[in-house]
Amino acid sequence: MLELEHVIGYTGHYWETLQAHPVDPTVYVKSMGSVVAICDTSDPHNQQFLRAHDMEISAMSISPSGNMIASGQVGTVHQPGYHAPVIVWDYATKKDLFVLTGHTKQVRLLEFSPDERFLAGTGDDCLLYIWDMQTGEVVFGKKFDEPVILFEWASIRENGRRASYEIILCSPGGGPQDDVRHCELAYDPVRAQWTLHAQNVNMPSGGLSRTYFSAMLSPDNEYMLCGTSVGDMLVFNLKNSVYRASVPVCSSGLVSIEVNAETGDVFCGGGDGTLKKLQGRDMRWELHGETMLDSKIVSLSIMAGNTEMLAATAKGTQYRVLLDDLSATIISTSHTEHITCTSFGSRFDVFATGDKKGNIKVWDLSDYATIMEVNEKKTGGVTCLAWINSTAIVAGFEDSFVRCFDATSGKKLWEIPSAHKGKITCVSVHSDSRLAFLVTGGLDGGVRVWALKNRELMIQFVEHQKSVTGITVDVKKPNLIHSVSSDCTFLTFDLIKEKRVVSHMVREGAFLCCSQRLDSEQEVITADGNGRLLFWDCDYATPVQMVQDPARSKCNAVKVSPSGRYVATCGEDHLVKVFDLVDGGQLASVGHGHSEYVLGLEWSGDEKQIVSVGEDACVCIWNFYGADVGVGAVE
Repeated sequence: MLELEHVIGYTGHYWETLQAHPVDPTVYVKSMGSVVAICDTSDPHNQQFLRAHDMEISAMSISPSGNMIASGQVGTVHQPGYHAPVIVWDYATKKDLFVLTGHTKQVRLLEFSPDERFLAGTGDDCLLYIWDMQTGEVVFGKKFDEPVILFEWASIRENGRRASYEIILCSPGGGPQDDVRHCELAYDPVRAQWTLHAQNVNMPSGGLSRTYFSAMLSPDNEYMLCGTSVGDMLVFNLKNSVYRASVPVCSSGLVSIEVNAETGDVFCGGGDGTLKKLQGRDMRWELHGETMLDSKIVSLSIMAGNTEMLAATAKGTQYRVLLDDLSATIISTSHTEHITCTSFGSRFDVFATGDKKGNIKVWDLSDYATIMEVNEKKTGGVTCLAWINSTAIVAGFEDSFVRCFDATSGKKLWEIPSAHKGKITCVSVHSDSRLAFLVTGGLDGGVRVWALKNRELMIQFVEHQKSVTGITVDVKKPNLIHSVSSDCTFLTFDLIKEKRVVSHMVREGAFLCCSQRLDSEQEVITADGNGRLLFWDCDYATPVQMVQDPARSKCNAVKVSPSGRYVATCGEDHLVKVFDLVDGGQLASVGHGHSEYVLGLEWSGDEKQIVSVGEDACVCIWNFYGADVGVGAVE
């Protein structure tokens, strides 16, 4: 049985997609690809996932009471029209209340009104929608010349049966004075509909051209504080609809603003990674604290209890920050791009991952913390990983280099430049008292063997006509190297004889990866784009067994478990699957954790856990307890 123990992930691609729950002091909500994750700062195992989106989540909001969560996505590519639905979730039941349609391309902003009567949404399609949260119906919609980049609900005024709502929004127009608009949403009984009346905020006579990133109201709703692209905080008086001051805060833009409703302190997160605490009013402001985080601060959210704040950065790092002195503690770190590969060394509690931006991280399974991180710039992505015992990590890169790093310090120990023509596609390490070598496969179809001691090329085989997609060193005879390729061939090379000794081929179905059984005749298992697992014996020309994935989904990785009884696969159906080899290839268990293609997986050495990685930039950690009741999958 597979049990999802924990998911590591947060990209920081979109602002304000990590928010603290306004009532529960330990709960926060964040996006993980196309999934809304409800997490707990006191218990990393306590995670709940809300699934309904089919593209990455681009906007999020939590209602003031915490009873509702709204999430919007990037426009879907799975259906015509690039529709970007907004989903409103019930926090108590974790079920969707409404699926709100209308936006296309991308949802930019979502904001609940203070009384939770309405939800406003803006998008890249230049549309503003306001939905009634009692019925899910649109009560107001308008198309602007440019996307609405700022929207804030202000005060609510009681006017008889129906209240009117004060709103501040910004939509770039023909000139700088058209940017910020002071609006009123009111019900027109004559037309029997809600209408929006707007007036421009008075700006300096000399003009003040700004691109707005963020905004918050002062606790008394008298002032609007806006972060801009030049790194200053603009102060507007809402009573008189007039600009009051420009307060320099940081460089690279003031991306996030959060206001403490009790003290009036203003917290500013900059594009340069600075987090500052300001106190003041109107035109007078003073700096009362400052700290530096690892990159652009994309989300700030004060936690219930009013002593701590959550901060998230563009590097995928999430912090807990004390409001008093701004001391920051890391909650979690994450990859921010597709994670392409993962690997365990000799230790059961430590594994490594690599992504397409060239980042390598080493993780501790006990607390999901990052032990080591490497960022190789201008190298292209990491394509494959292998360990040398538990001390060093060998990585193949898109720039055709093979590099080795210390697993604790991240120091580069050595590299093999231009190991292949084109990117490195796979790597395998063998080390014992007699032999110690590294095997690499490349886009050029070559298989090369390097001495681990001095990285000299021992031998190469250039017999594949297309990219090498998988390499494994034989489990019984390490002088035998098995390789598969997208040219539909599976070859075995003998390092002693220095030649190919076994050749297998299929007419269709390019091989995408391979592994090897530990029992039976130590057959090599290959996987293809049709979800077929083929078992090859060197003494037979055709496969001795075939296991078919019931979904016939493209298989991106296949791994035999350390005991040899199970084989795990992952692919484009977003699932991790485990087959029981002793039971004739029965489908033993299926796990759904990812929201995009799963690109790689690996067993821990004690067979108690599986780690999978994917295009959603998430790392899923699974507990494995053995087989469930099987589902027939063998032919």
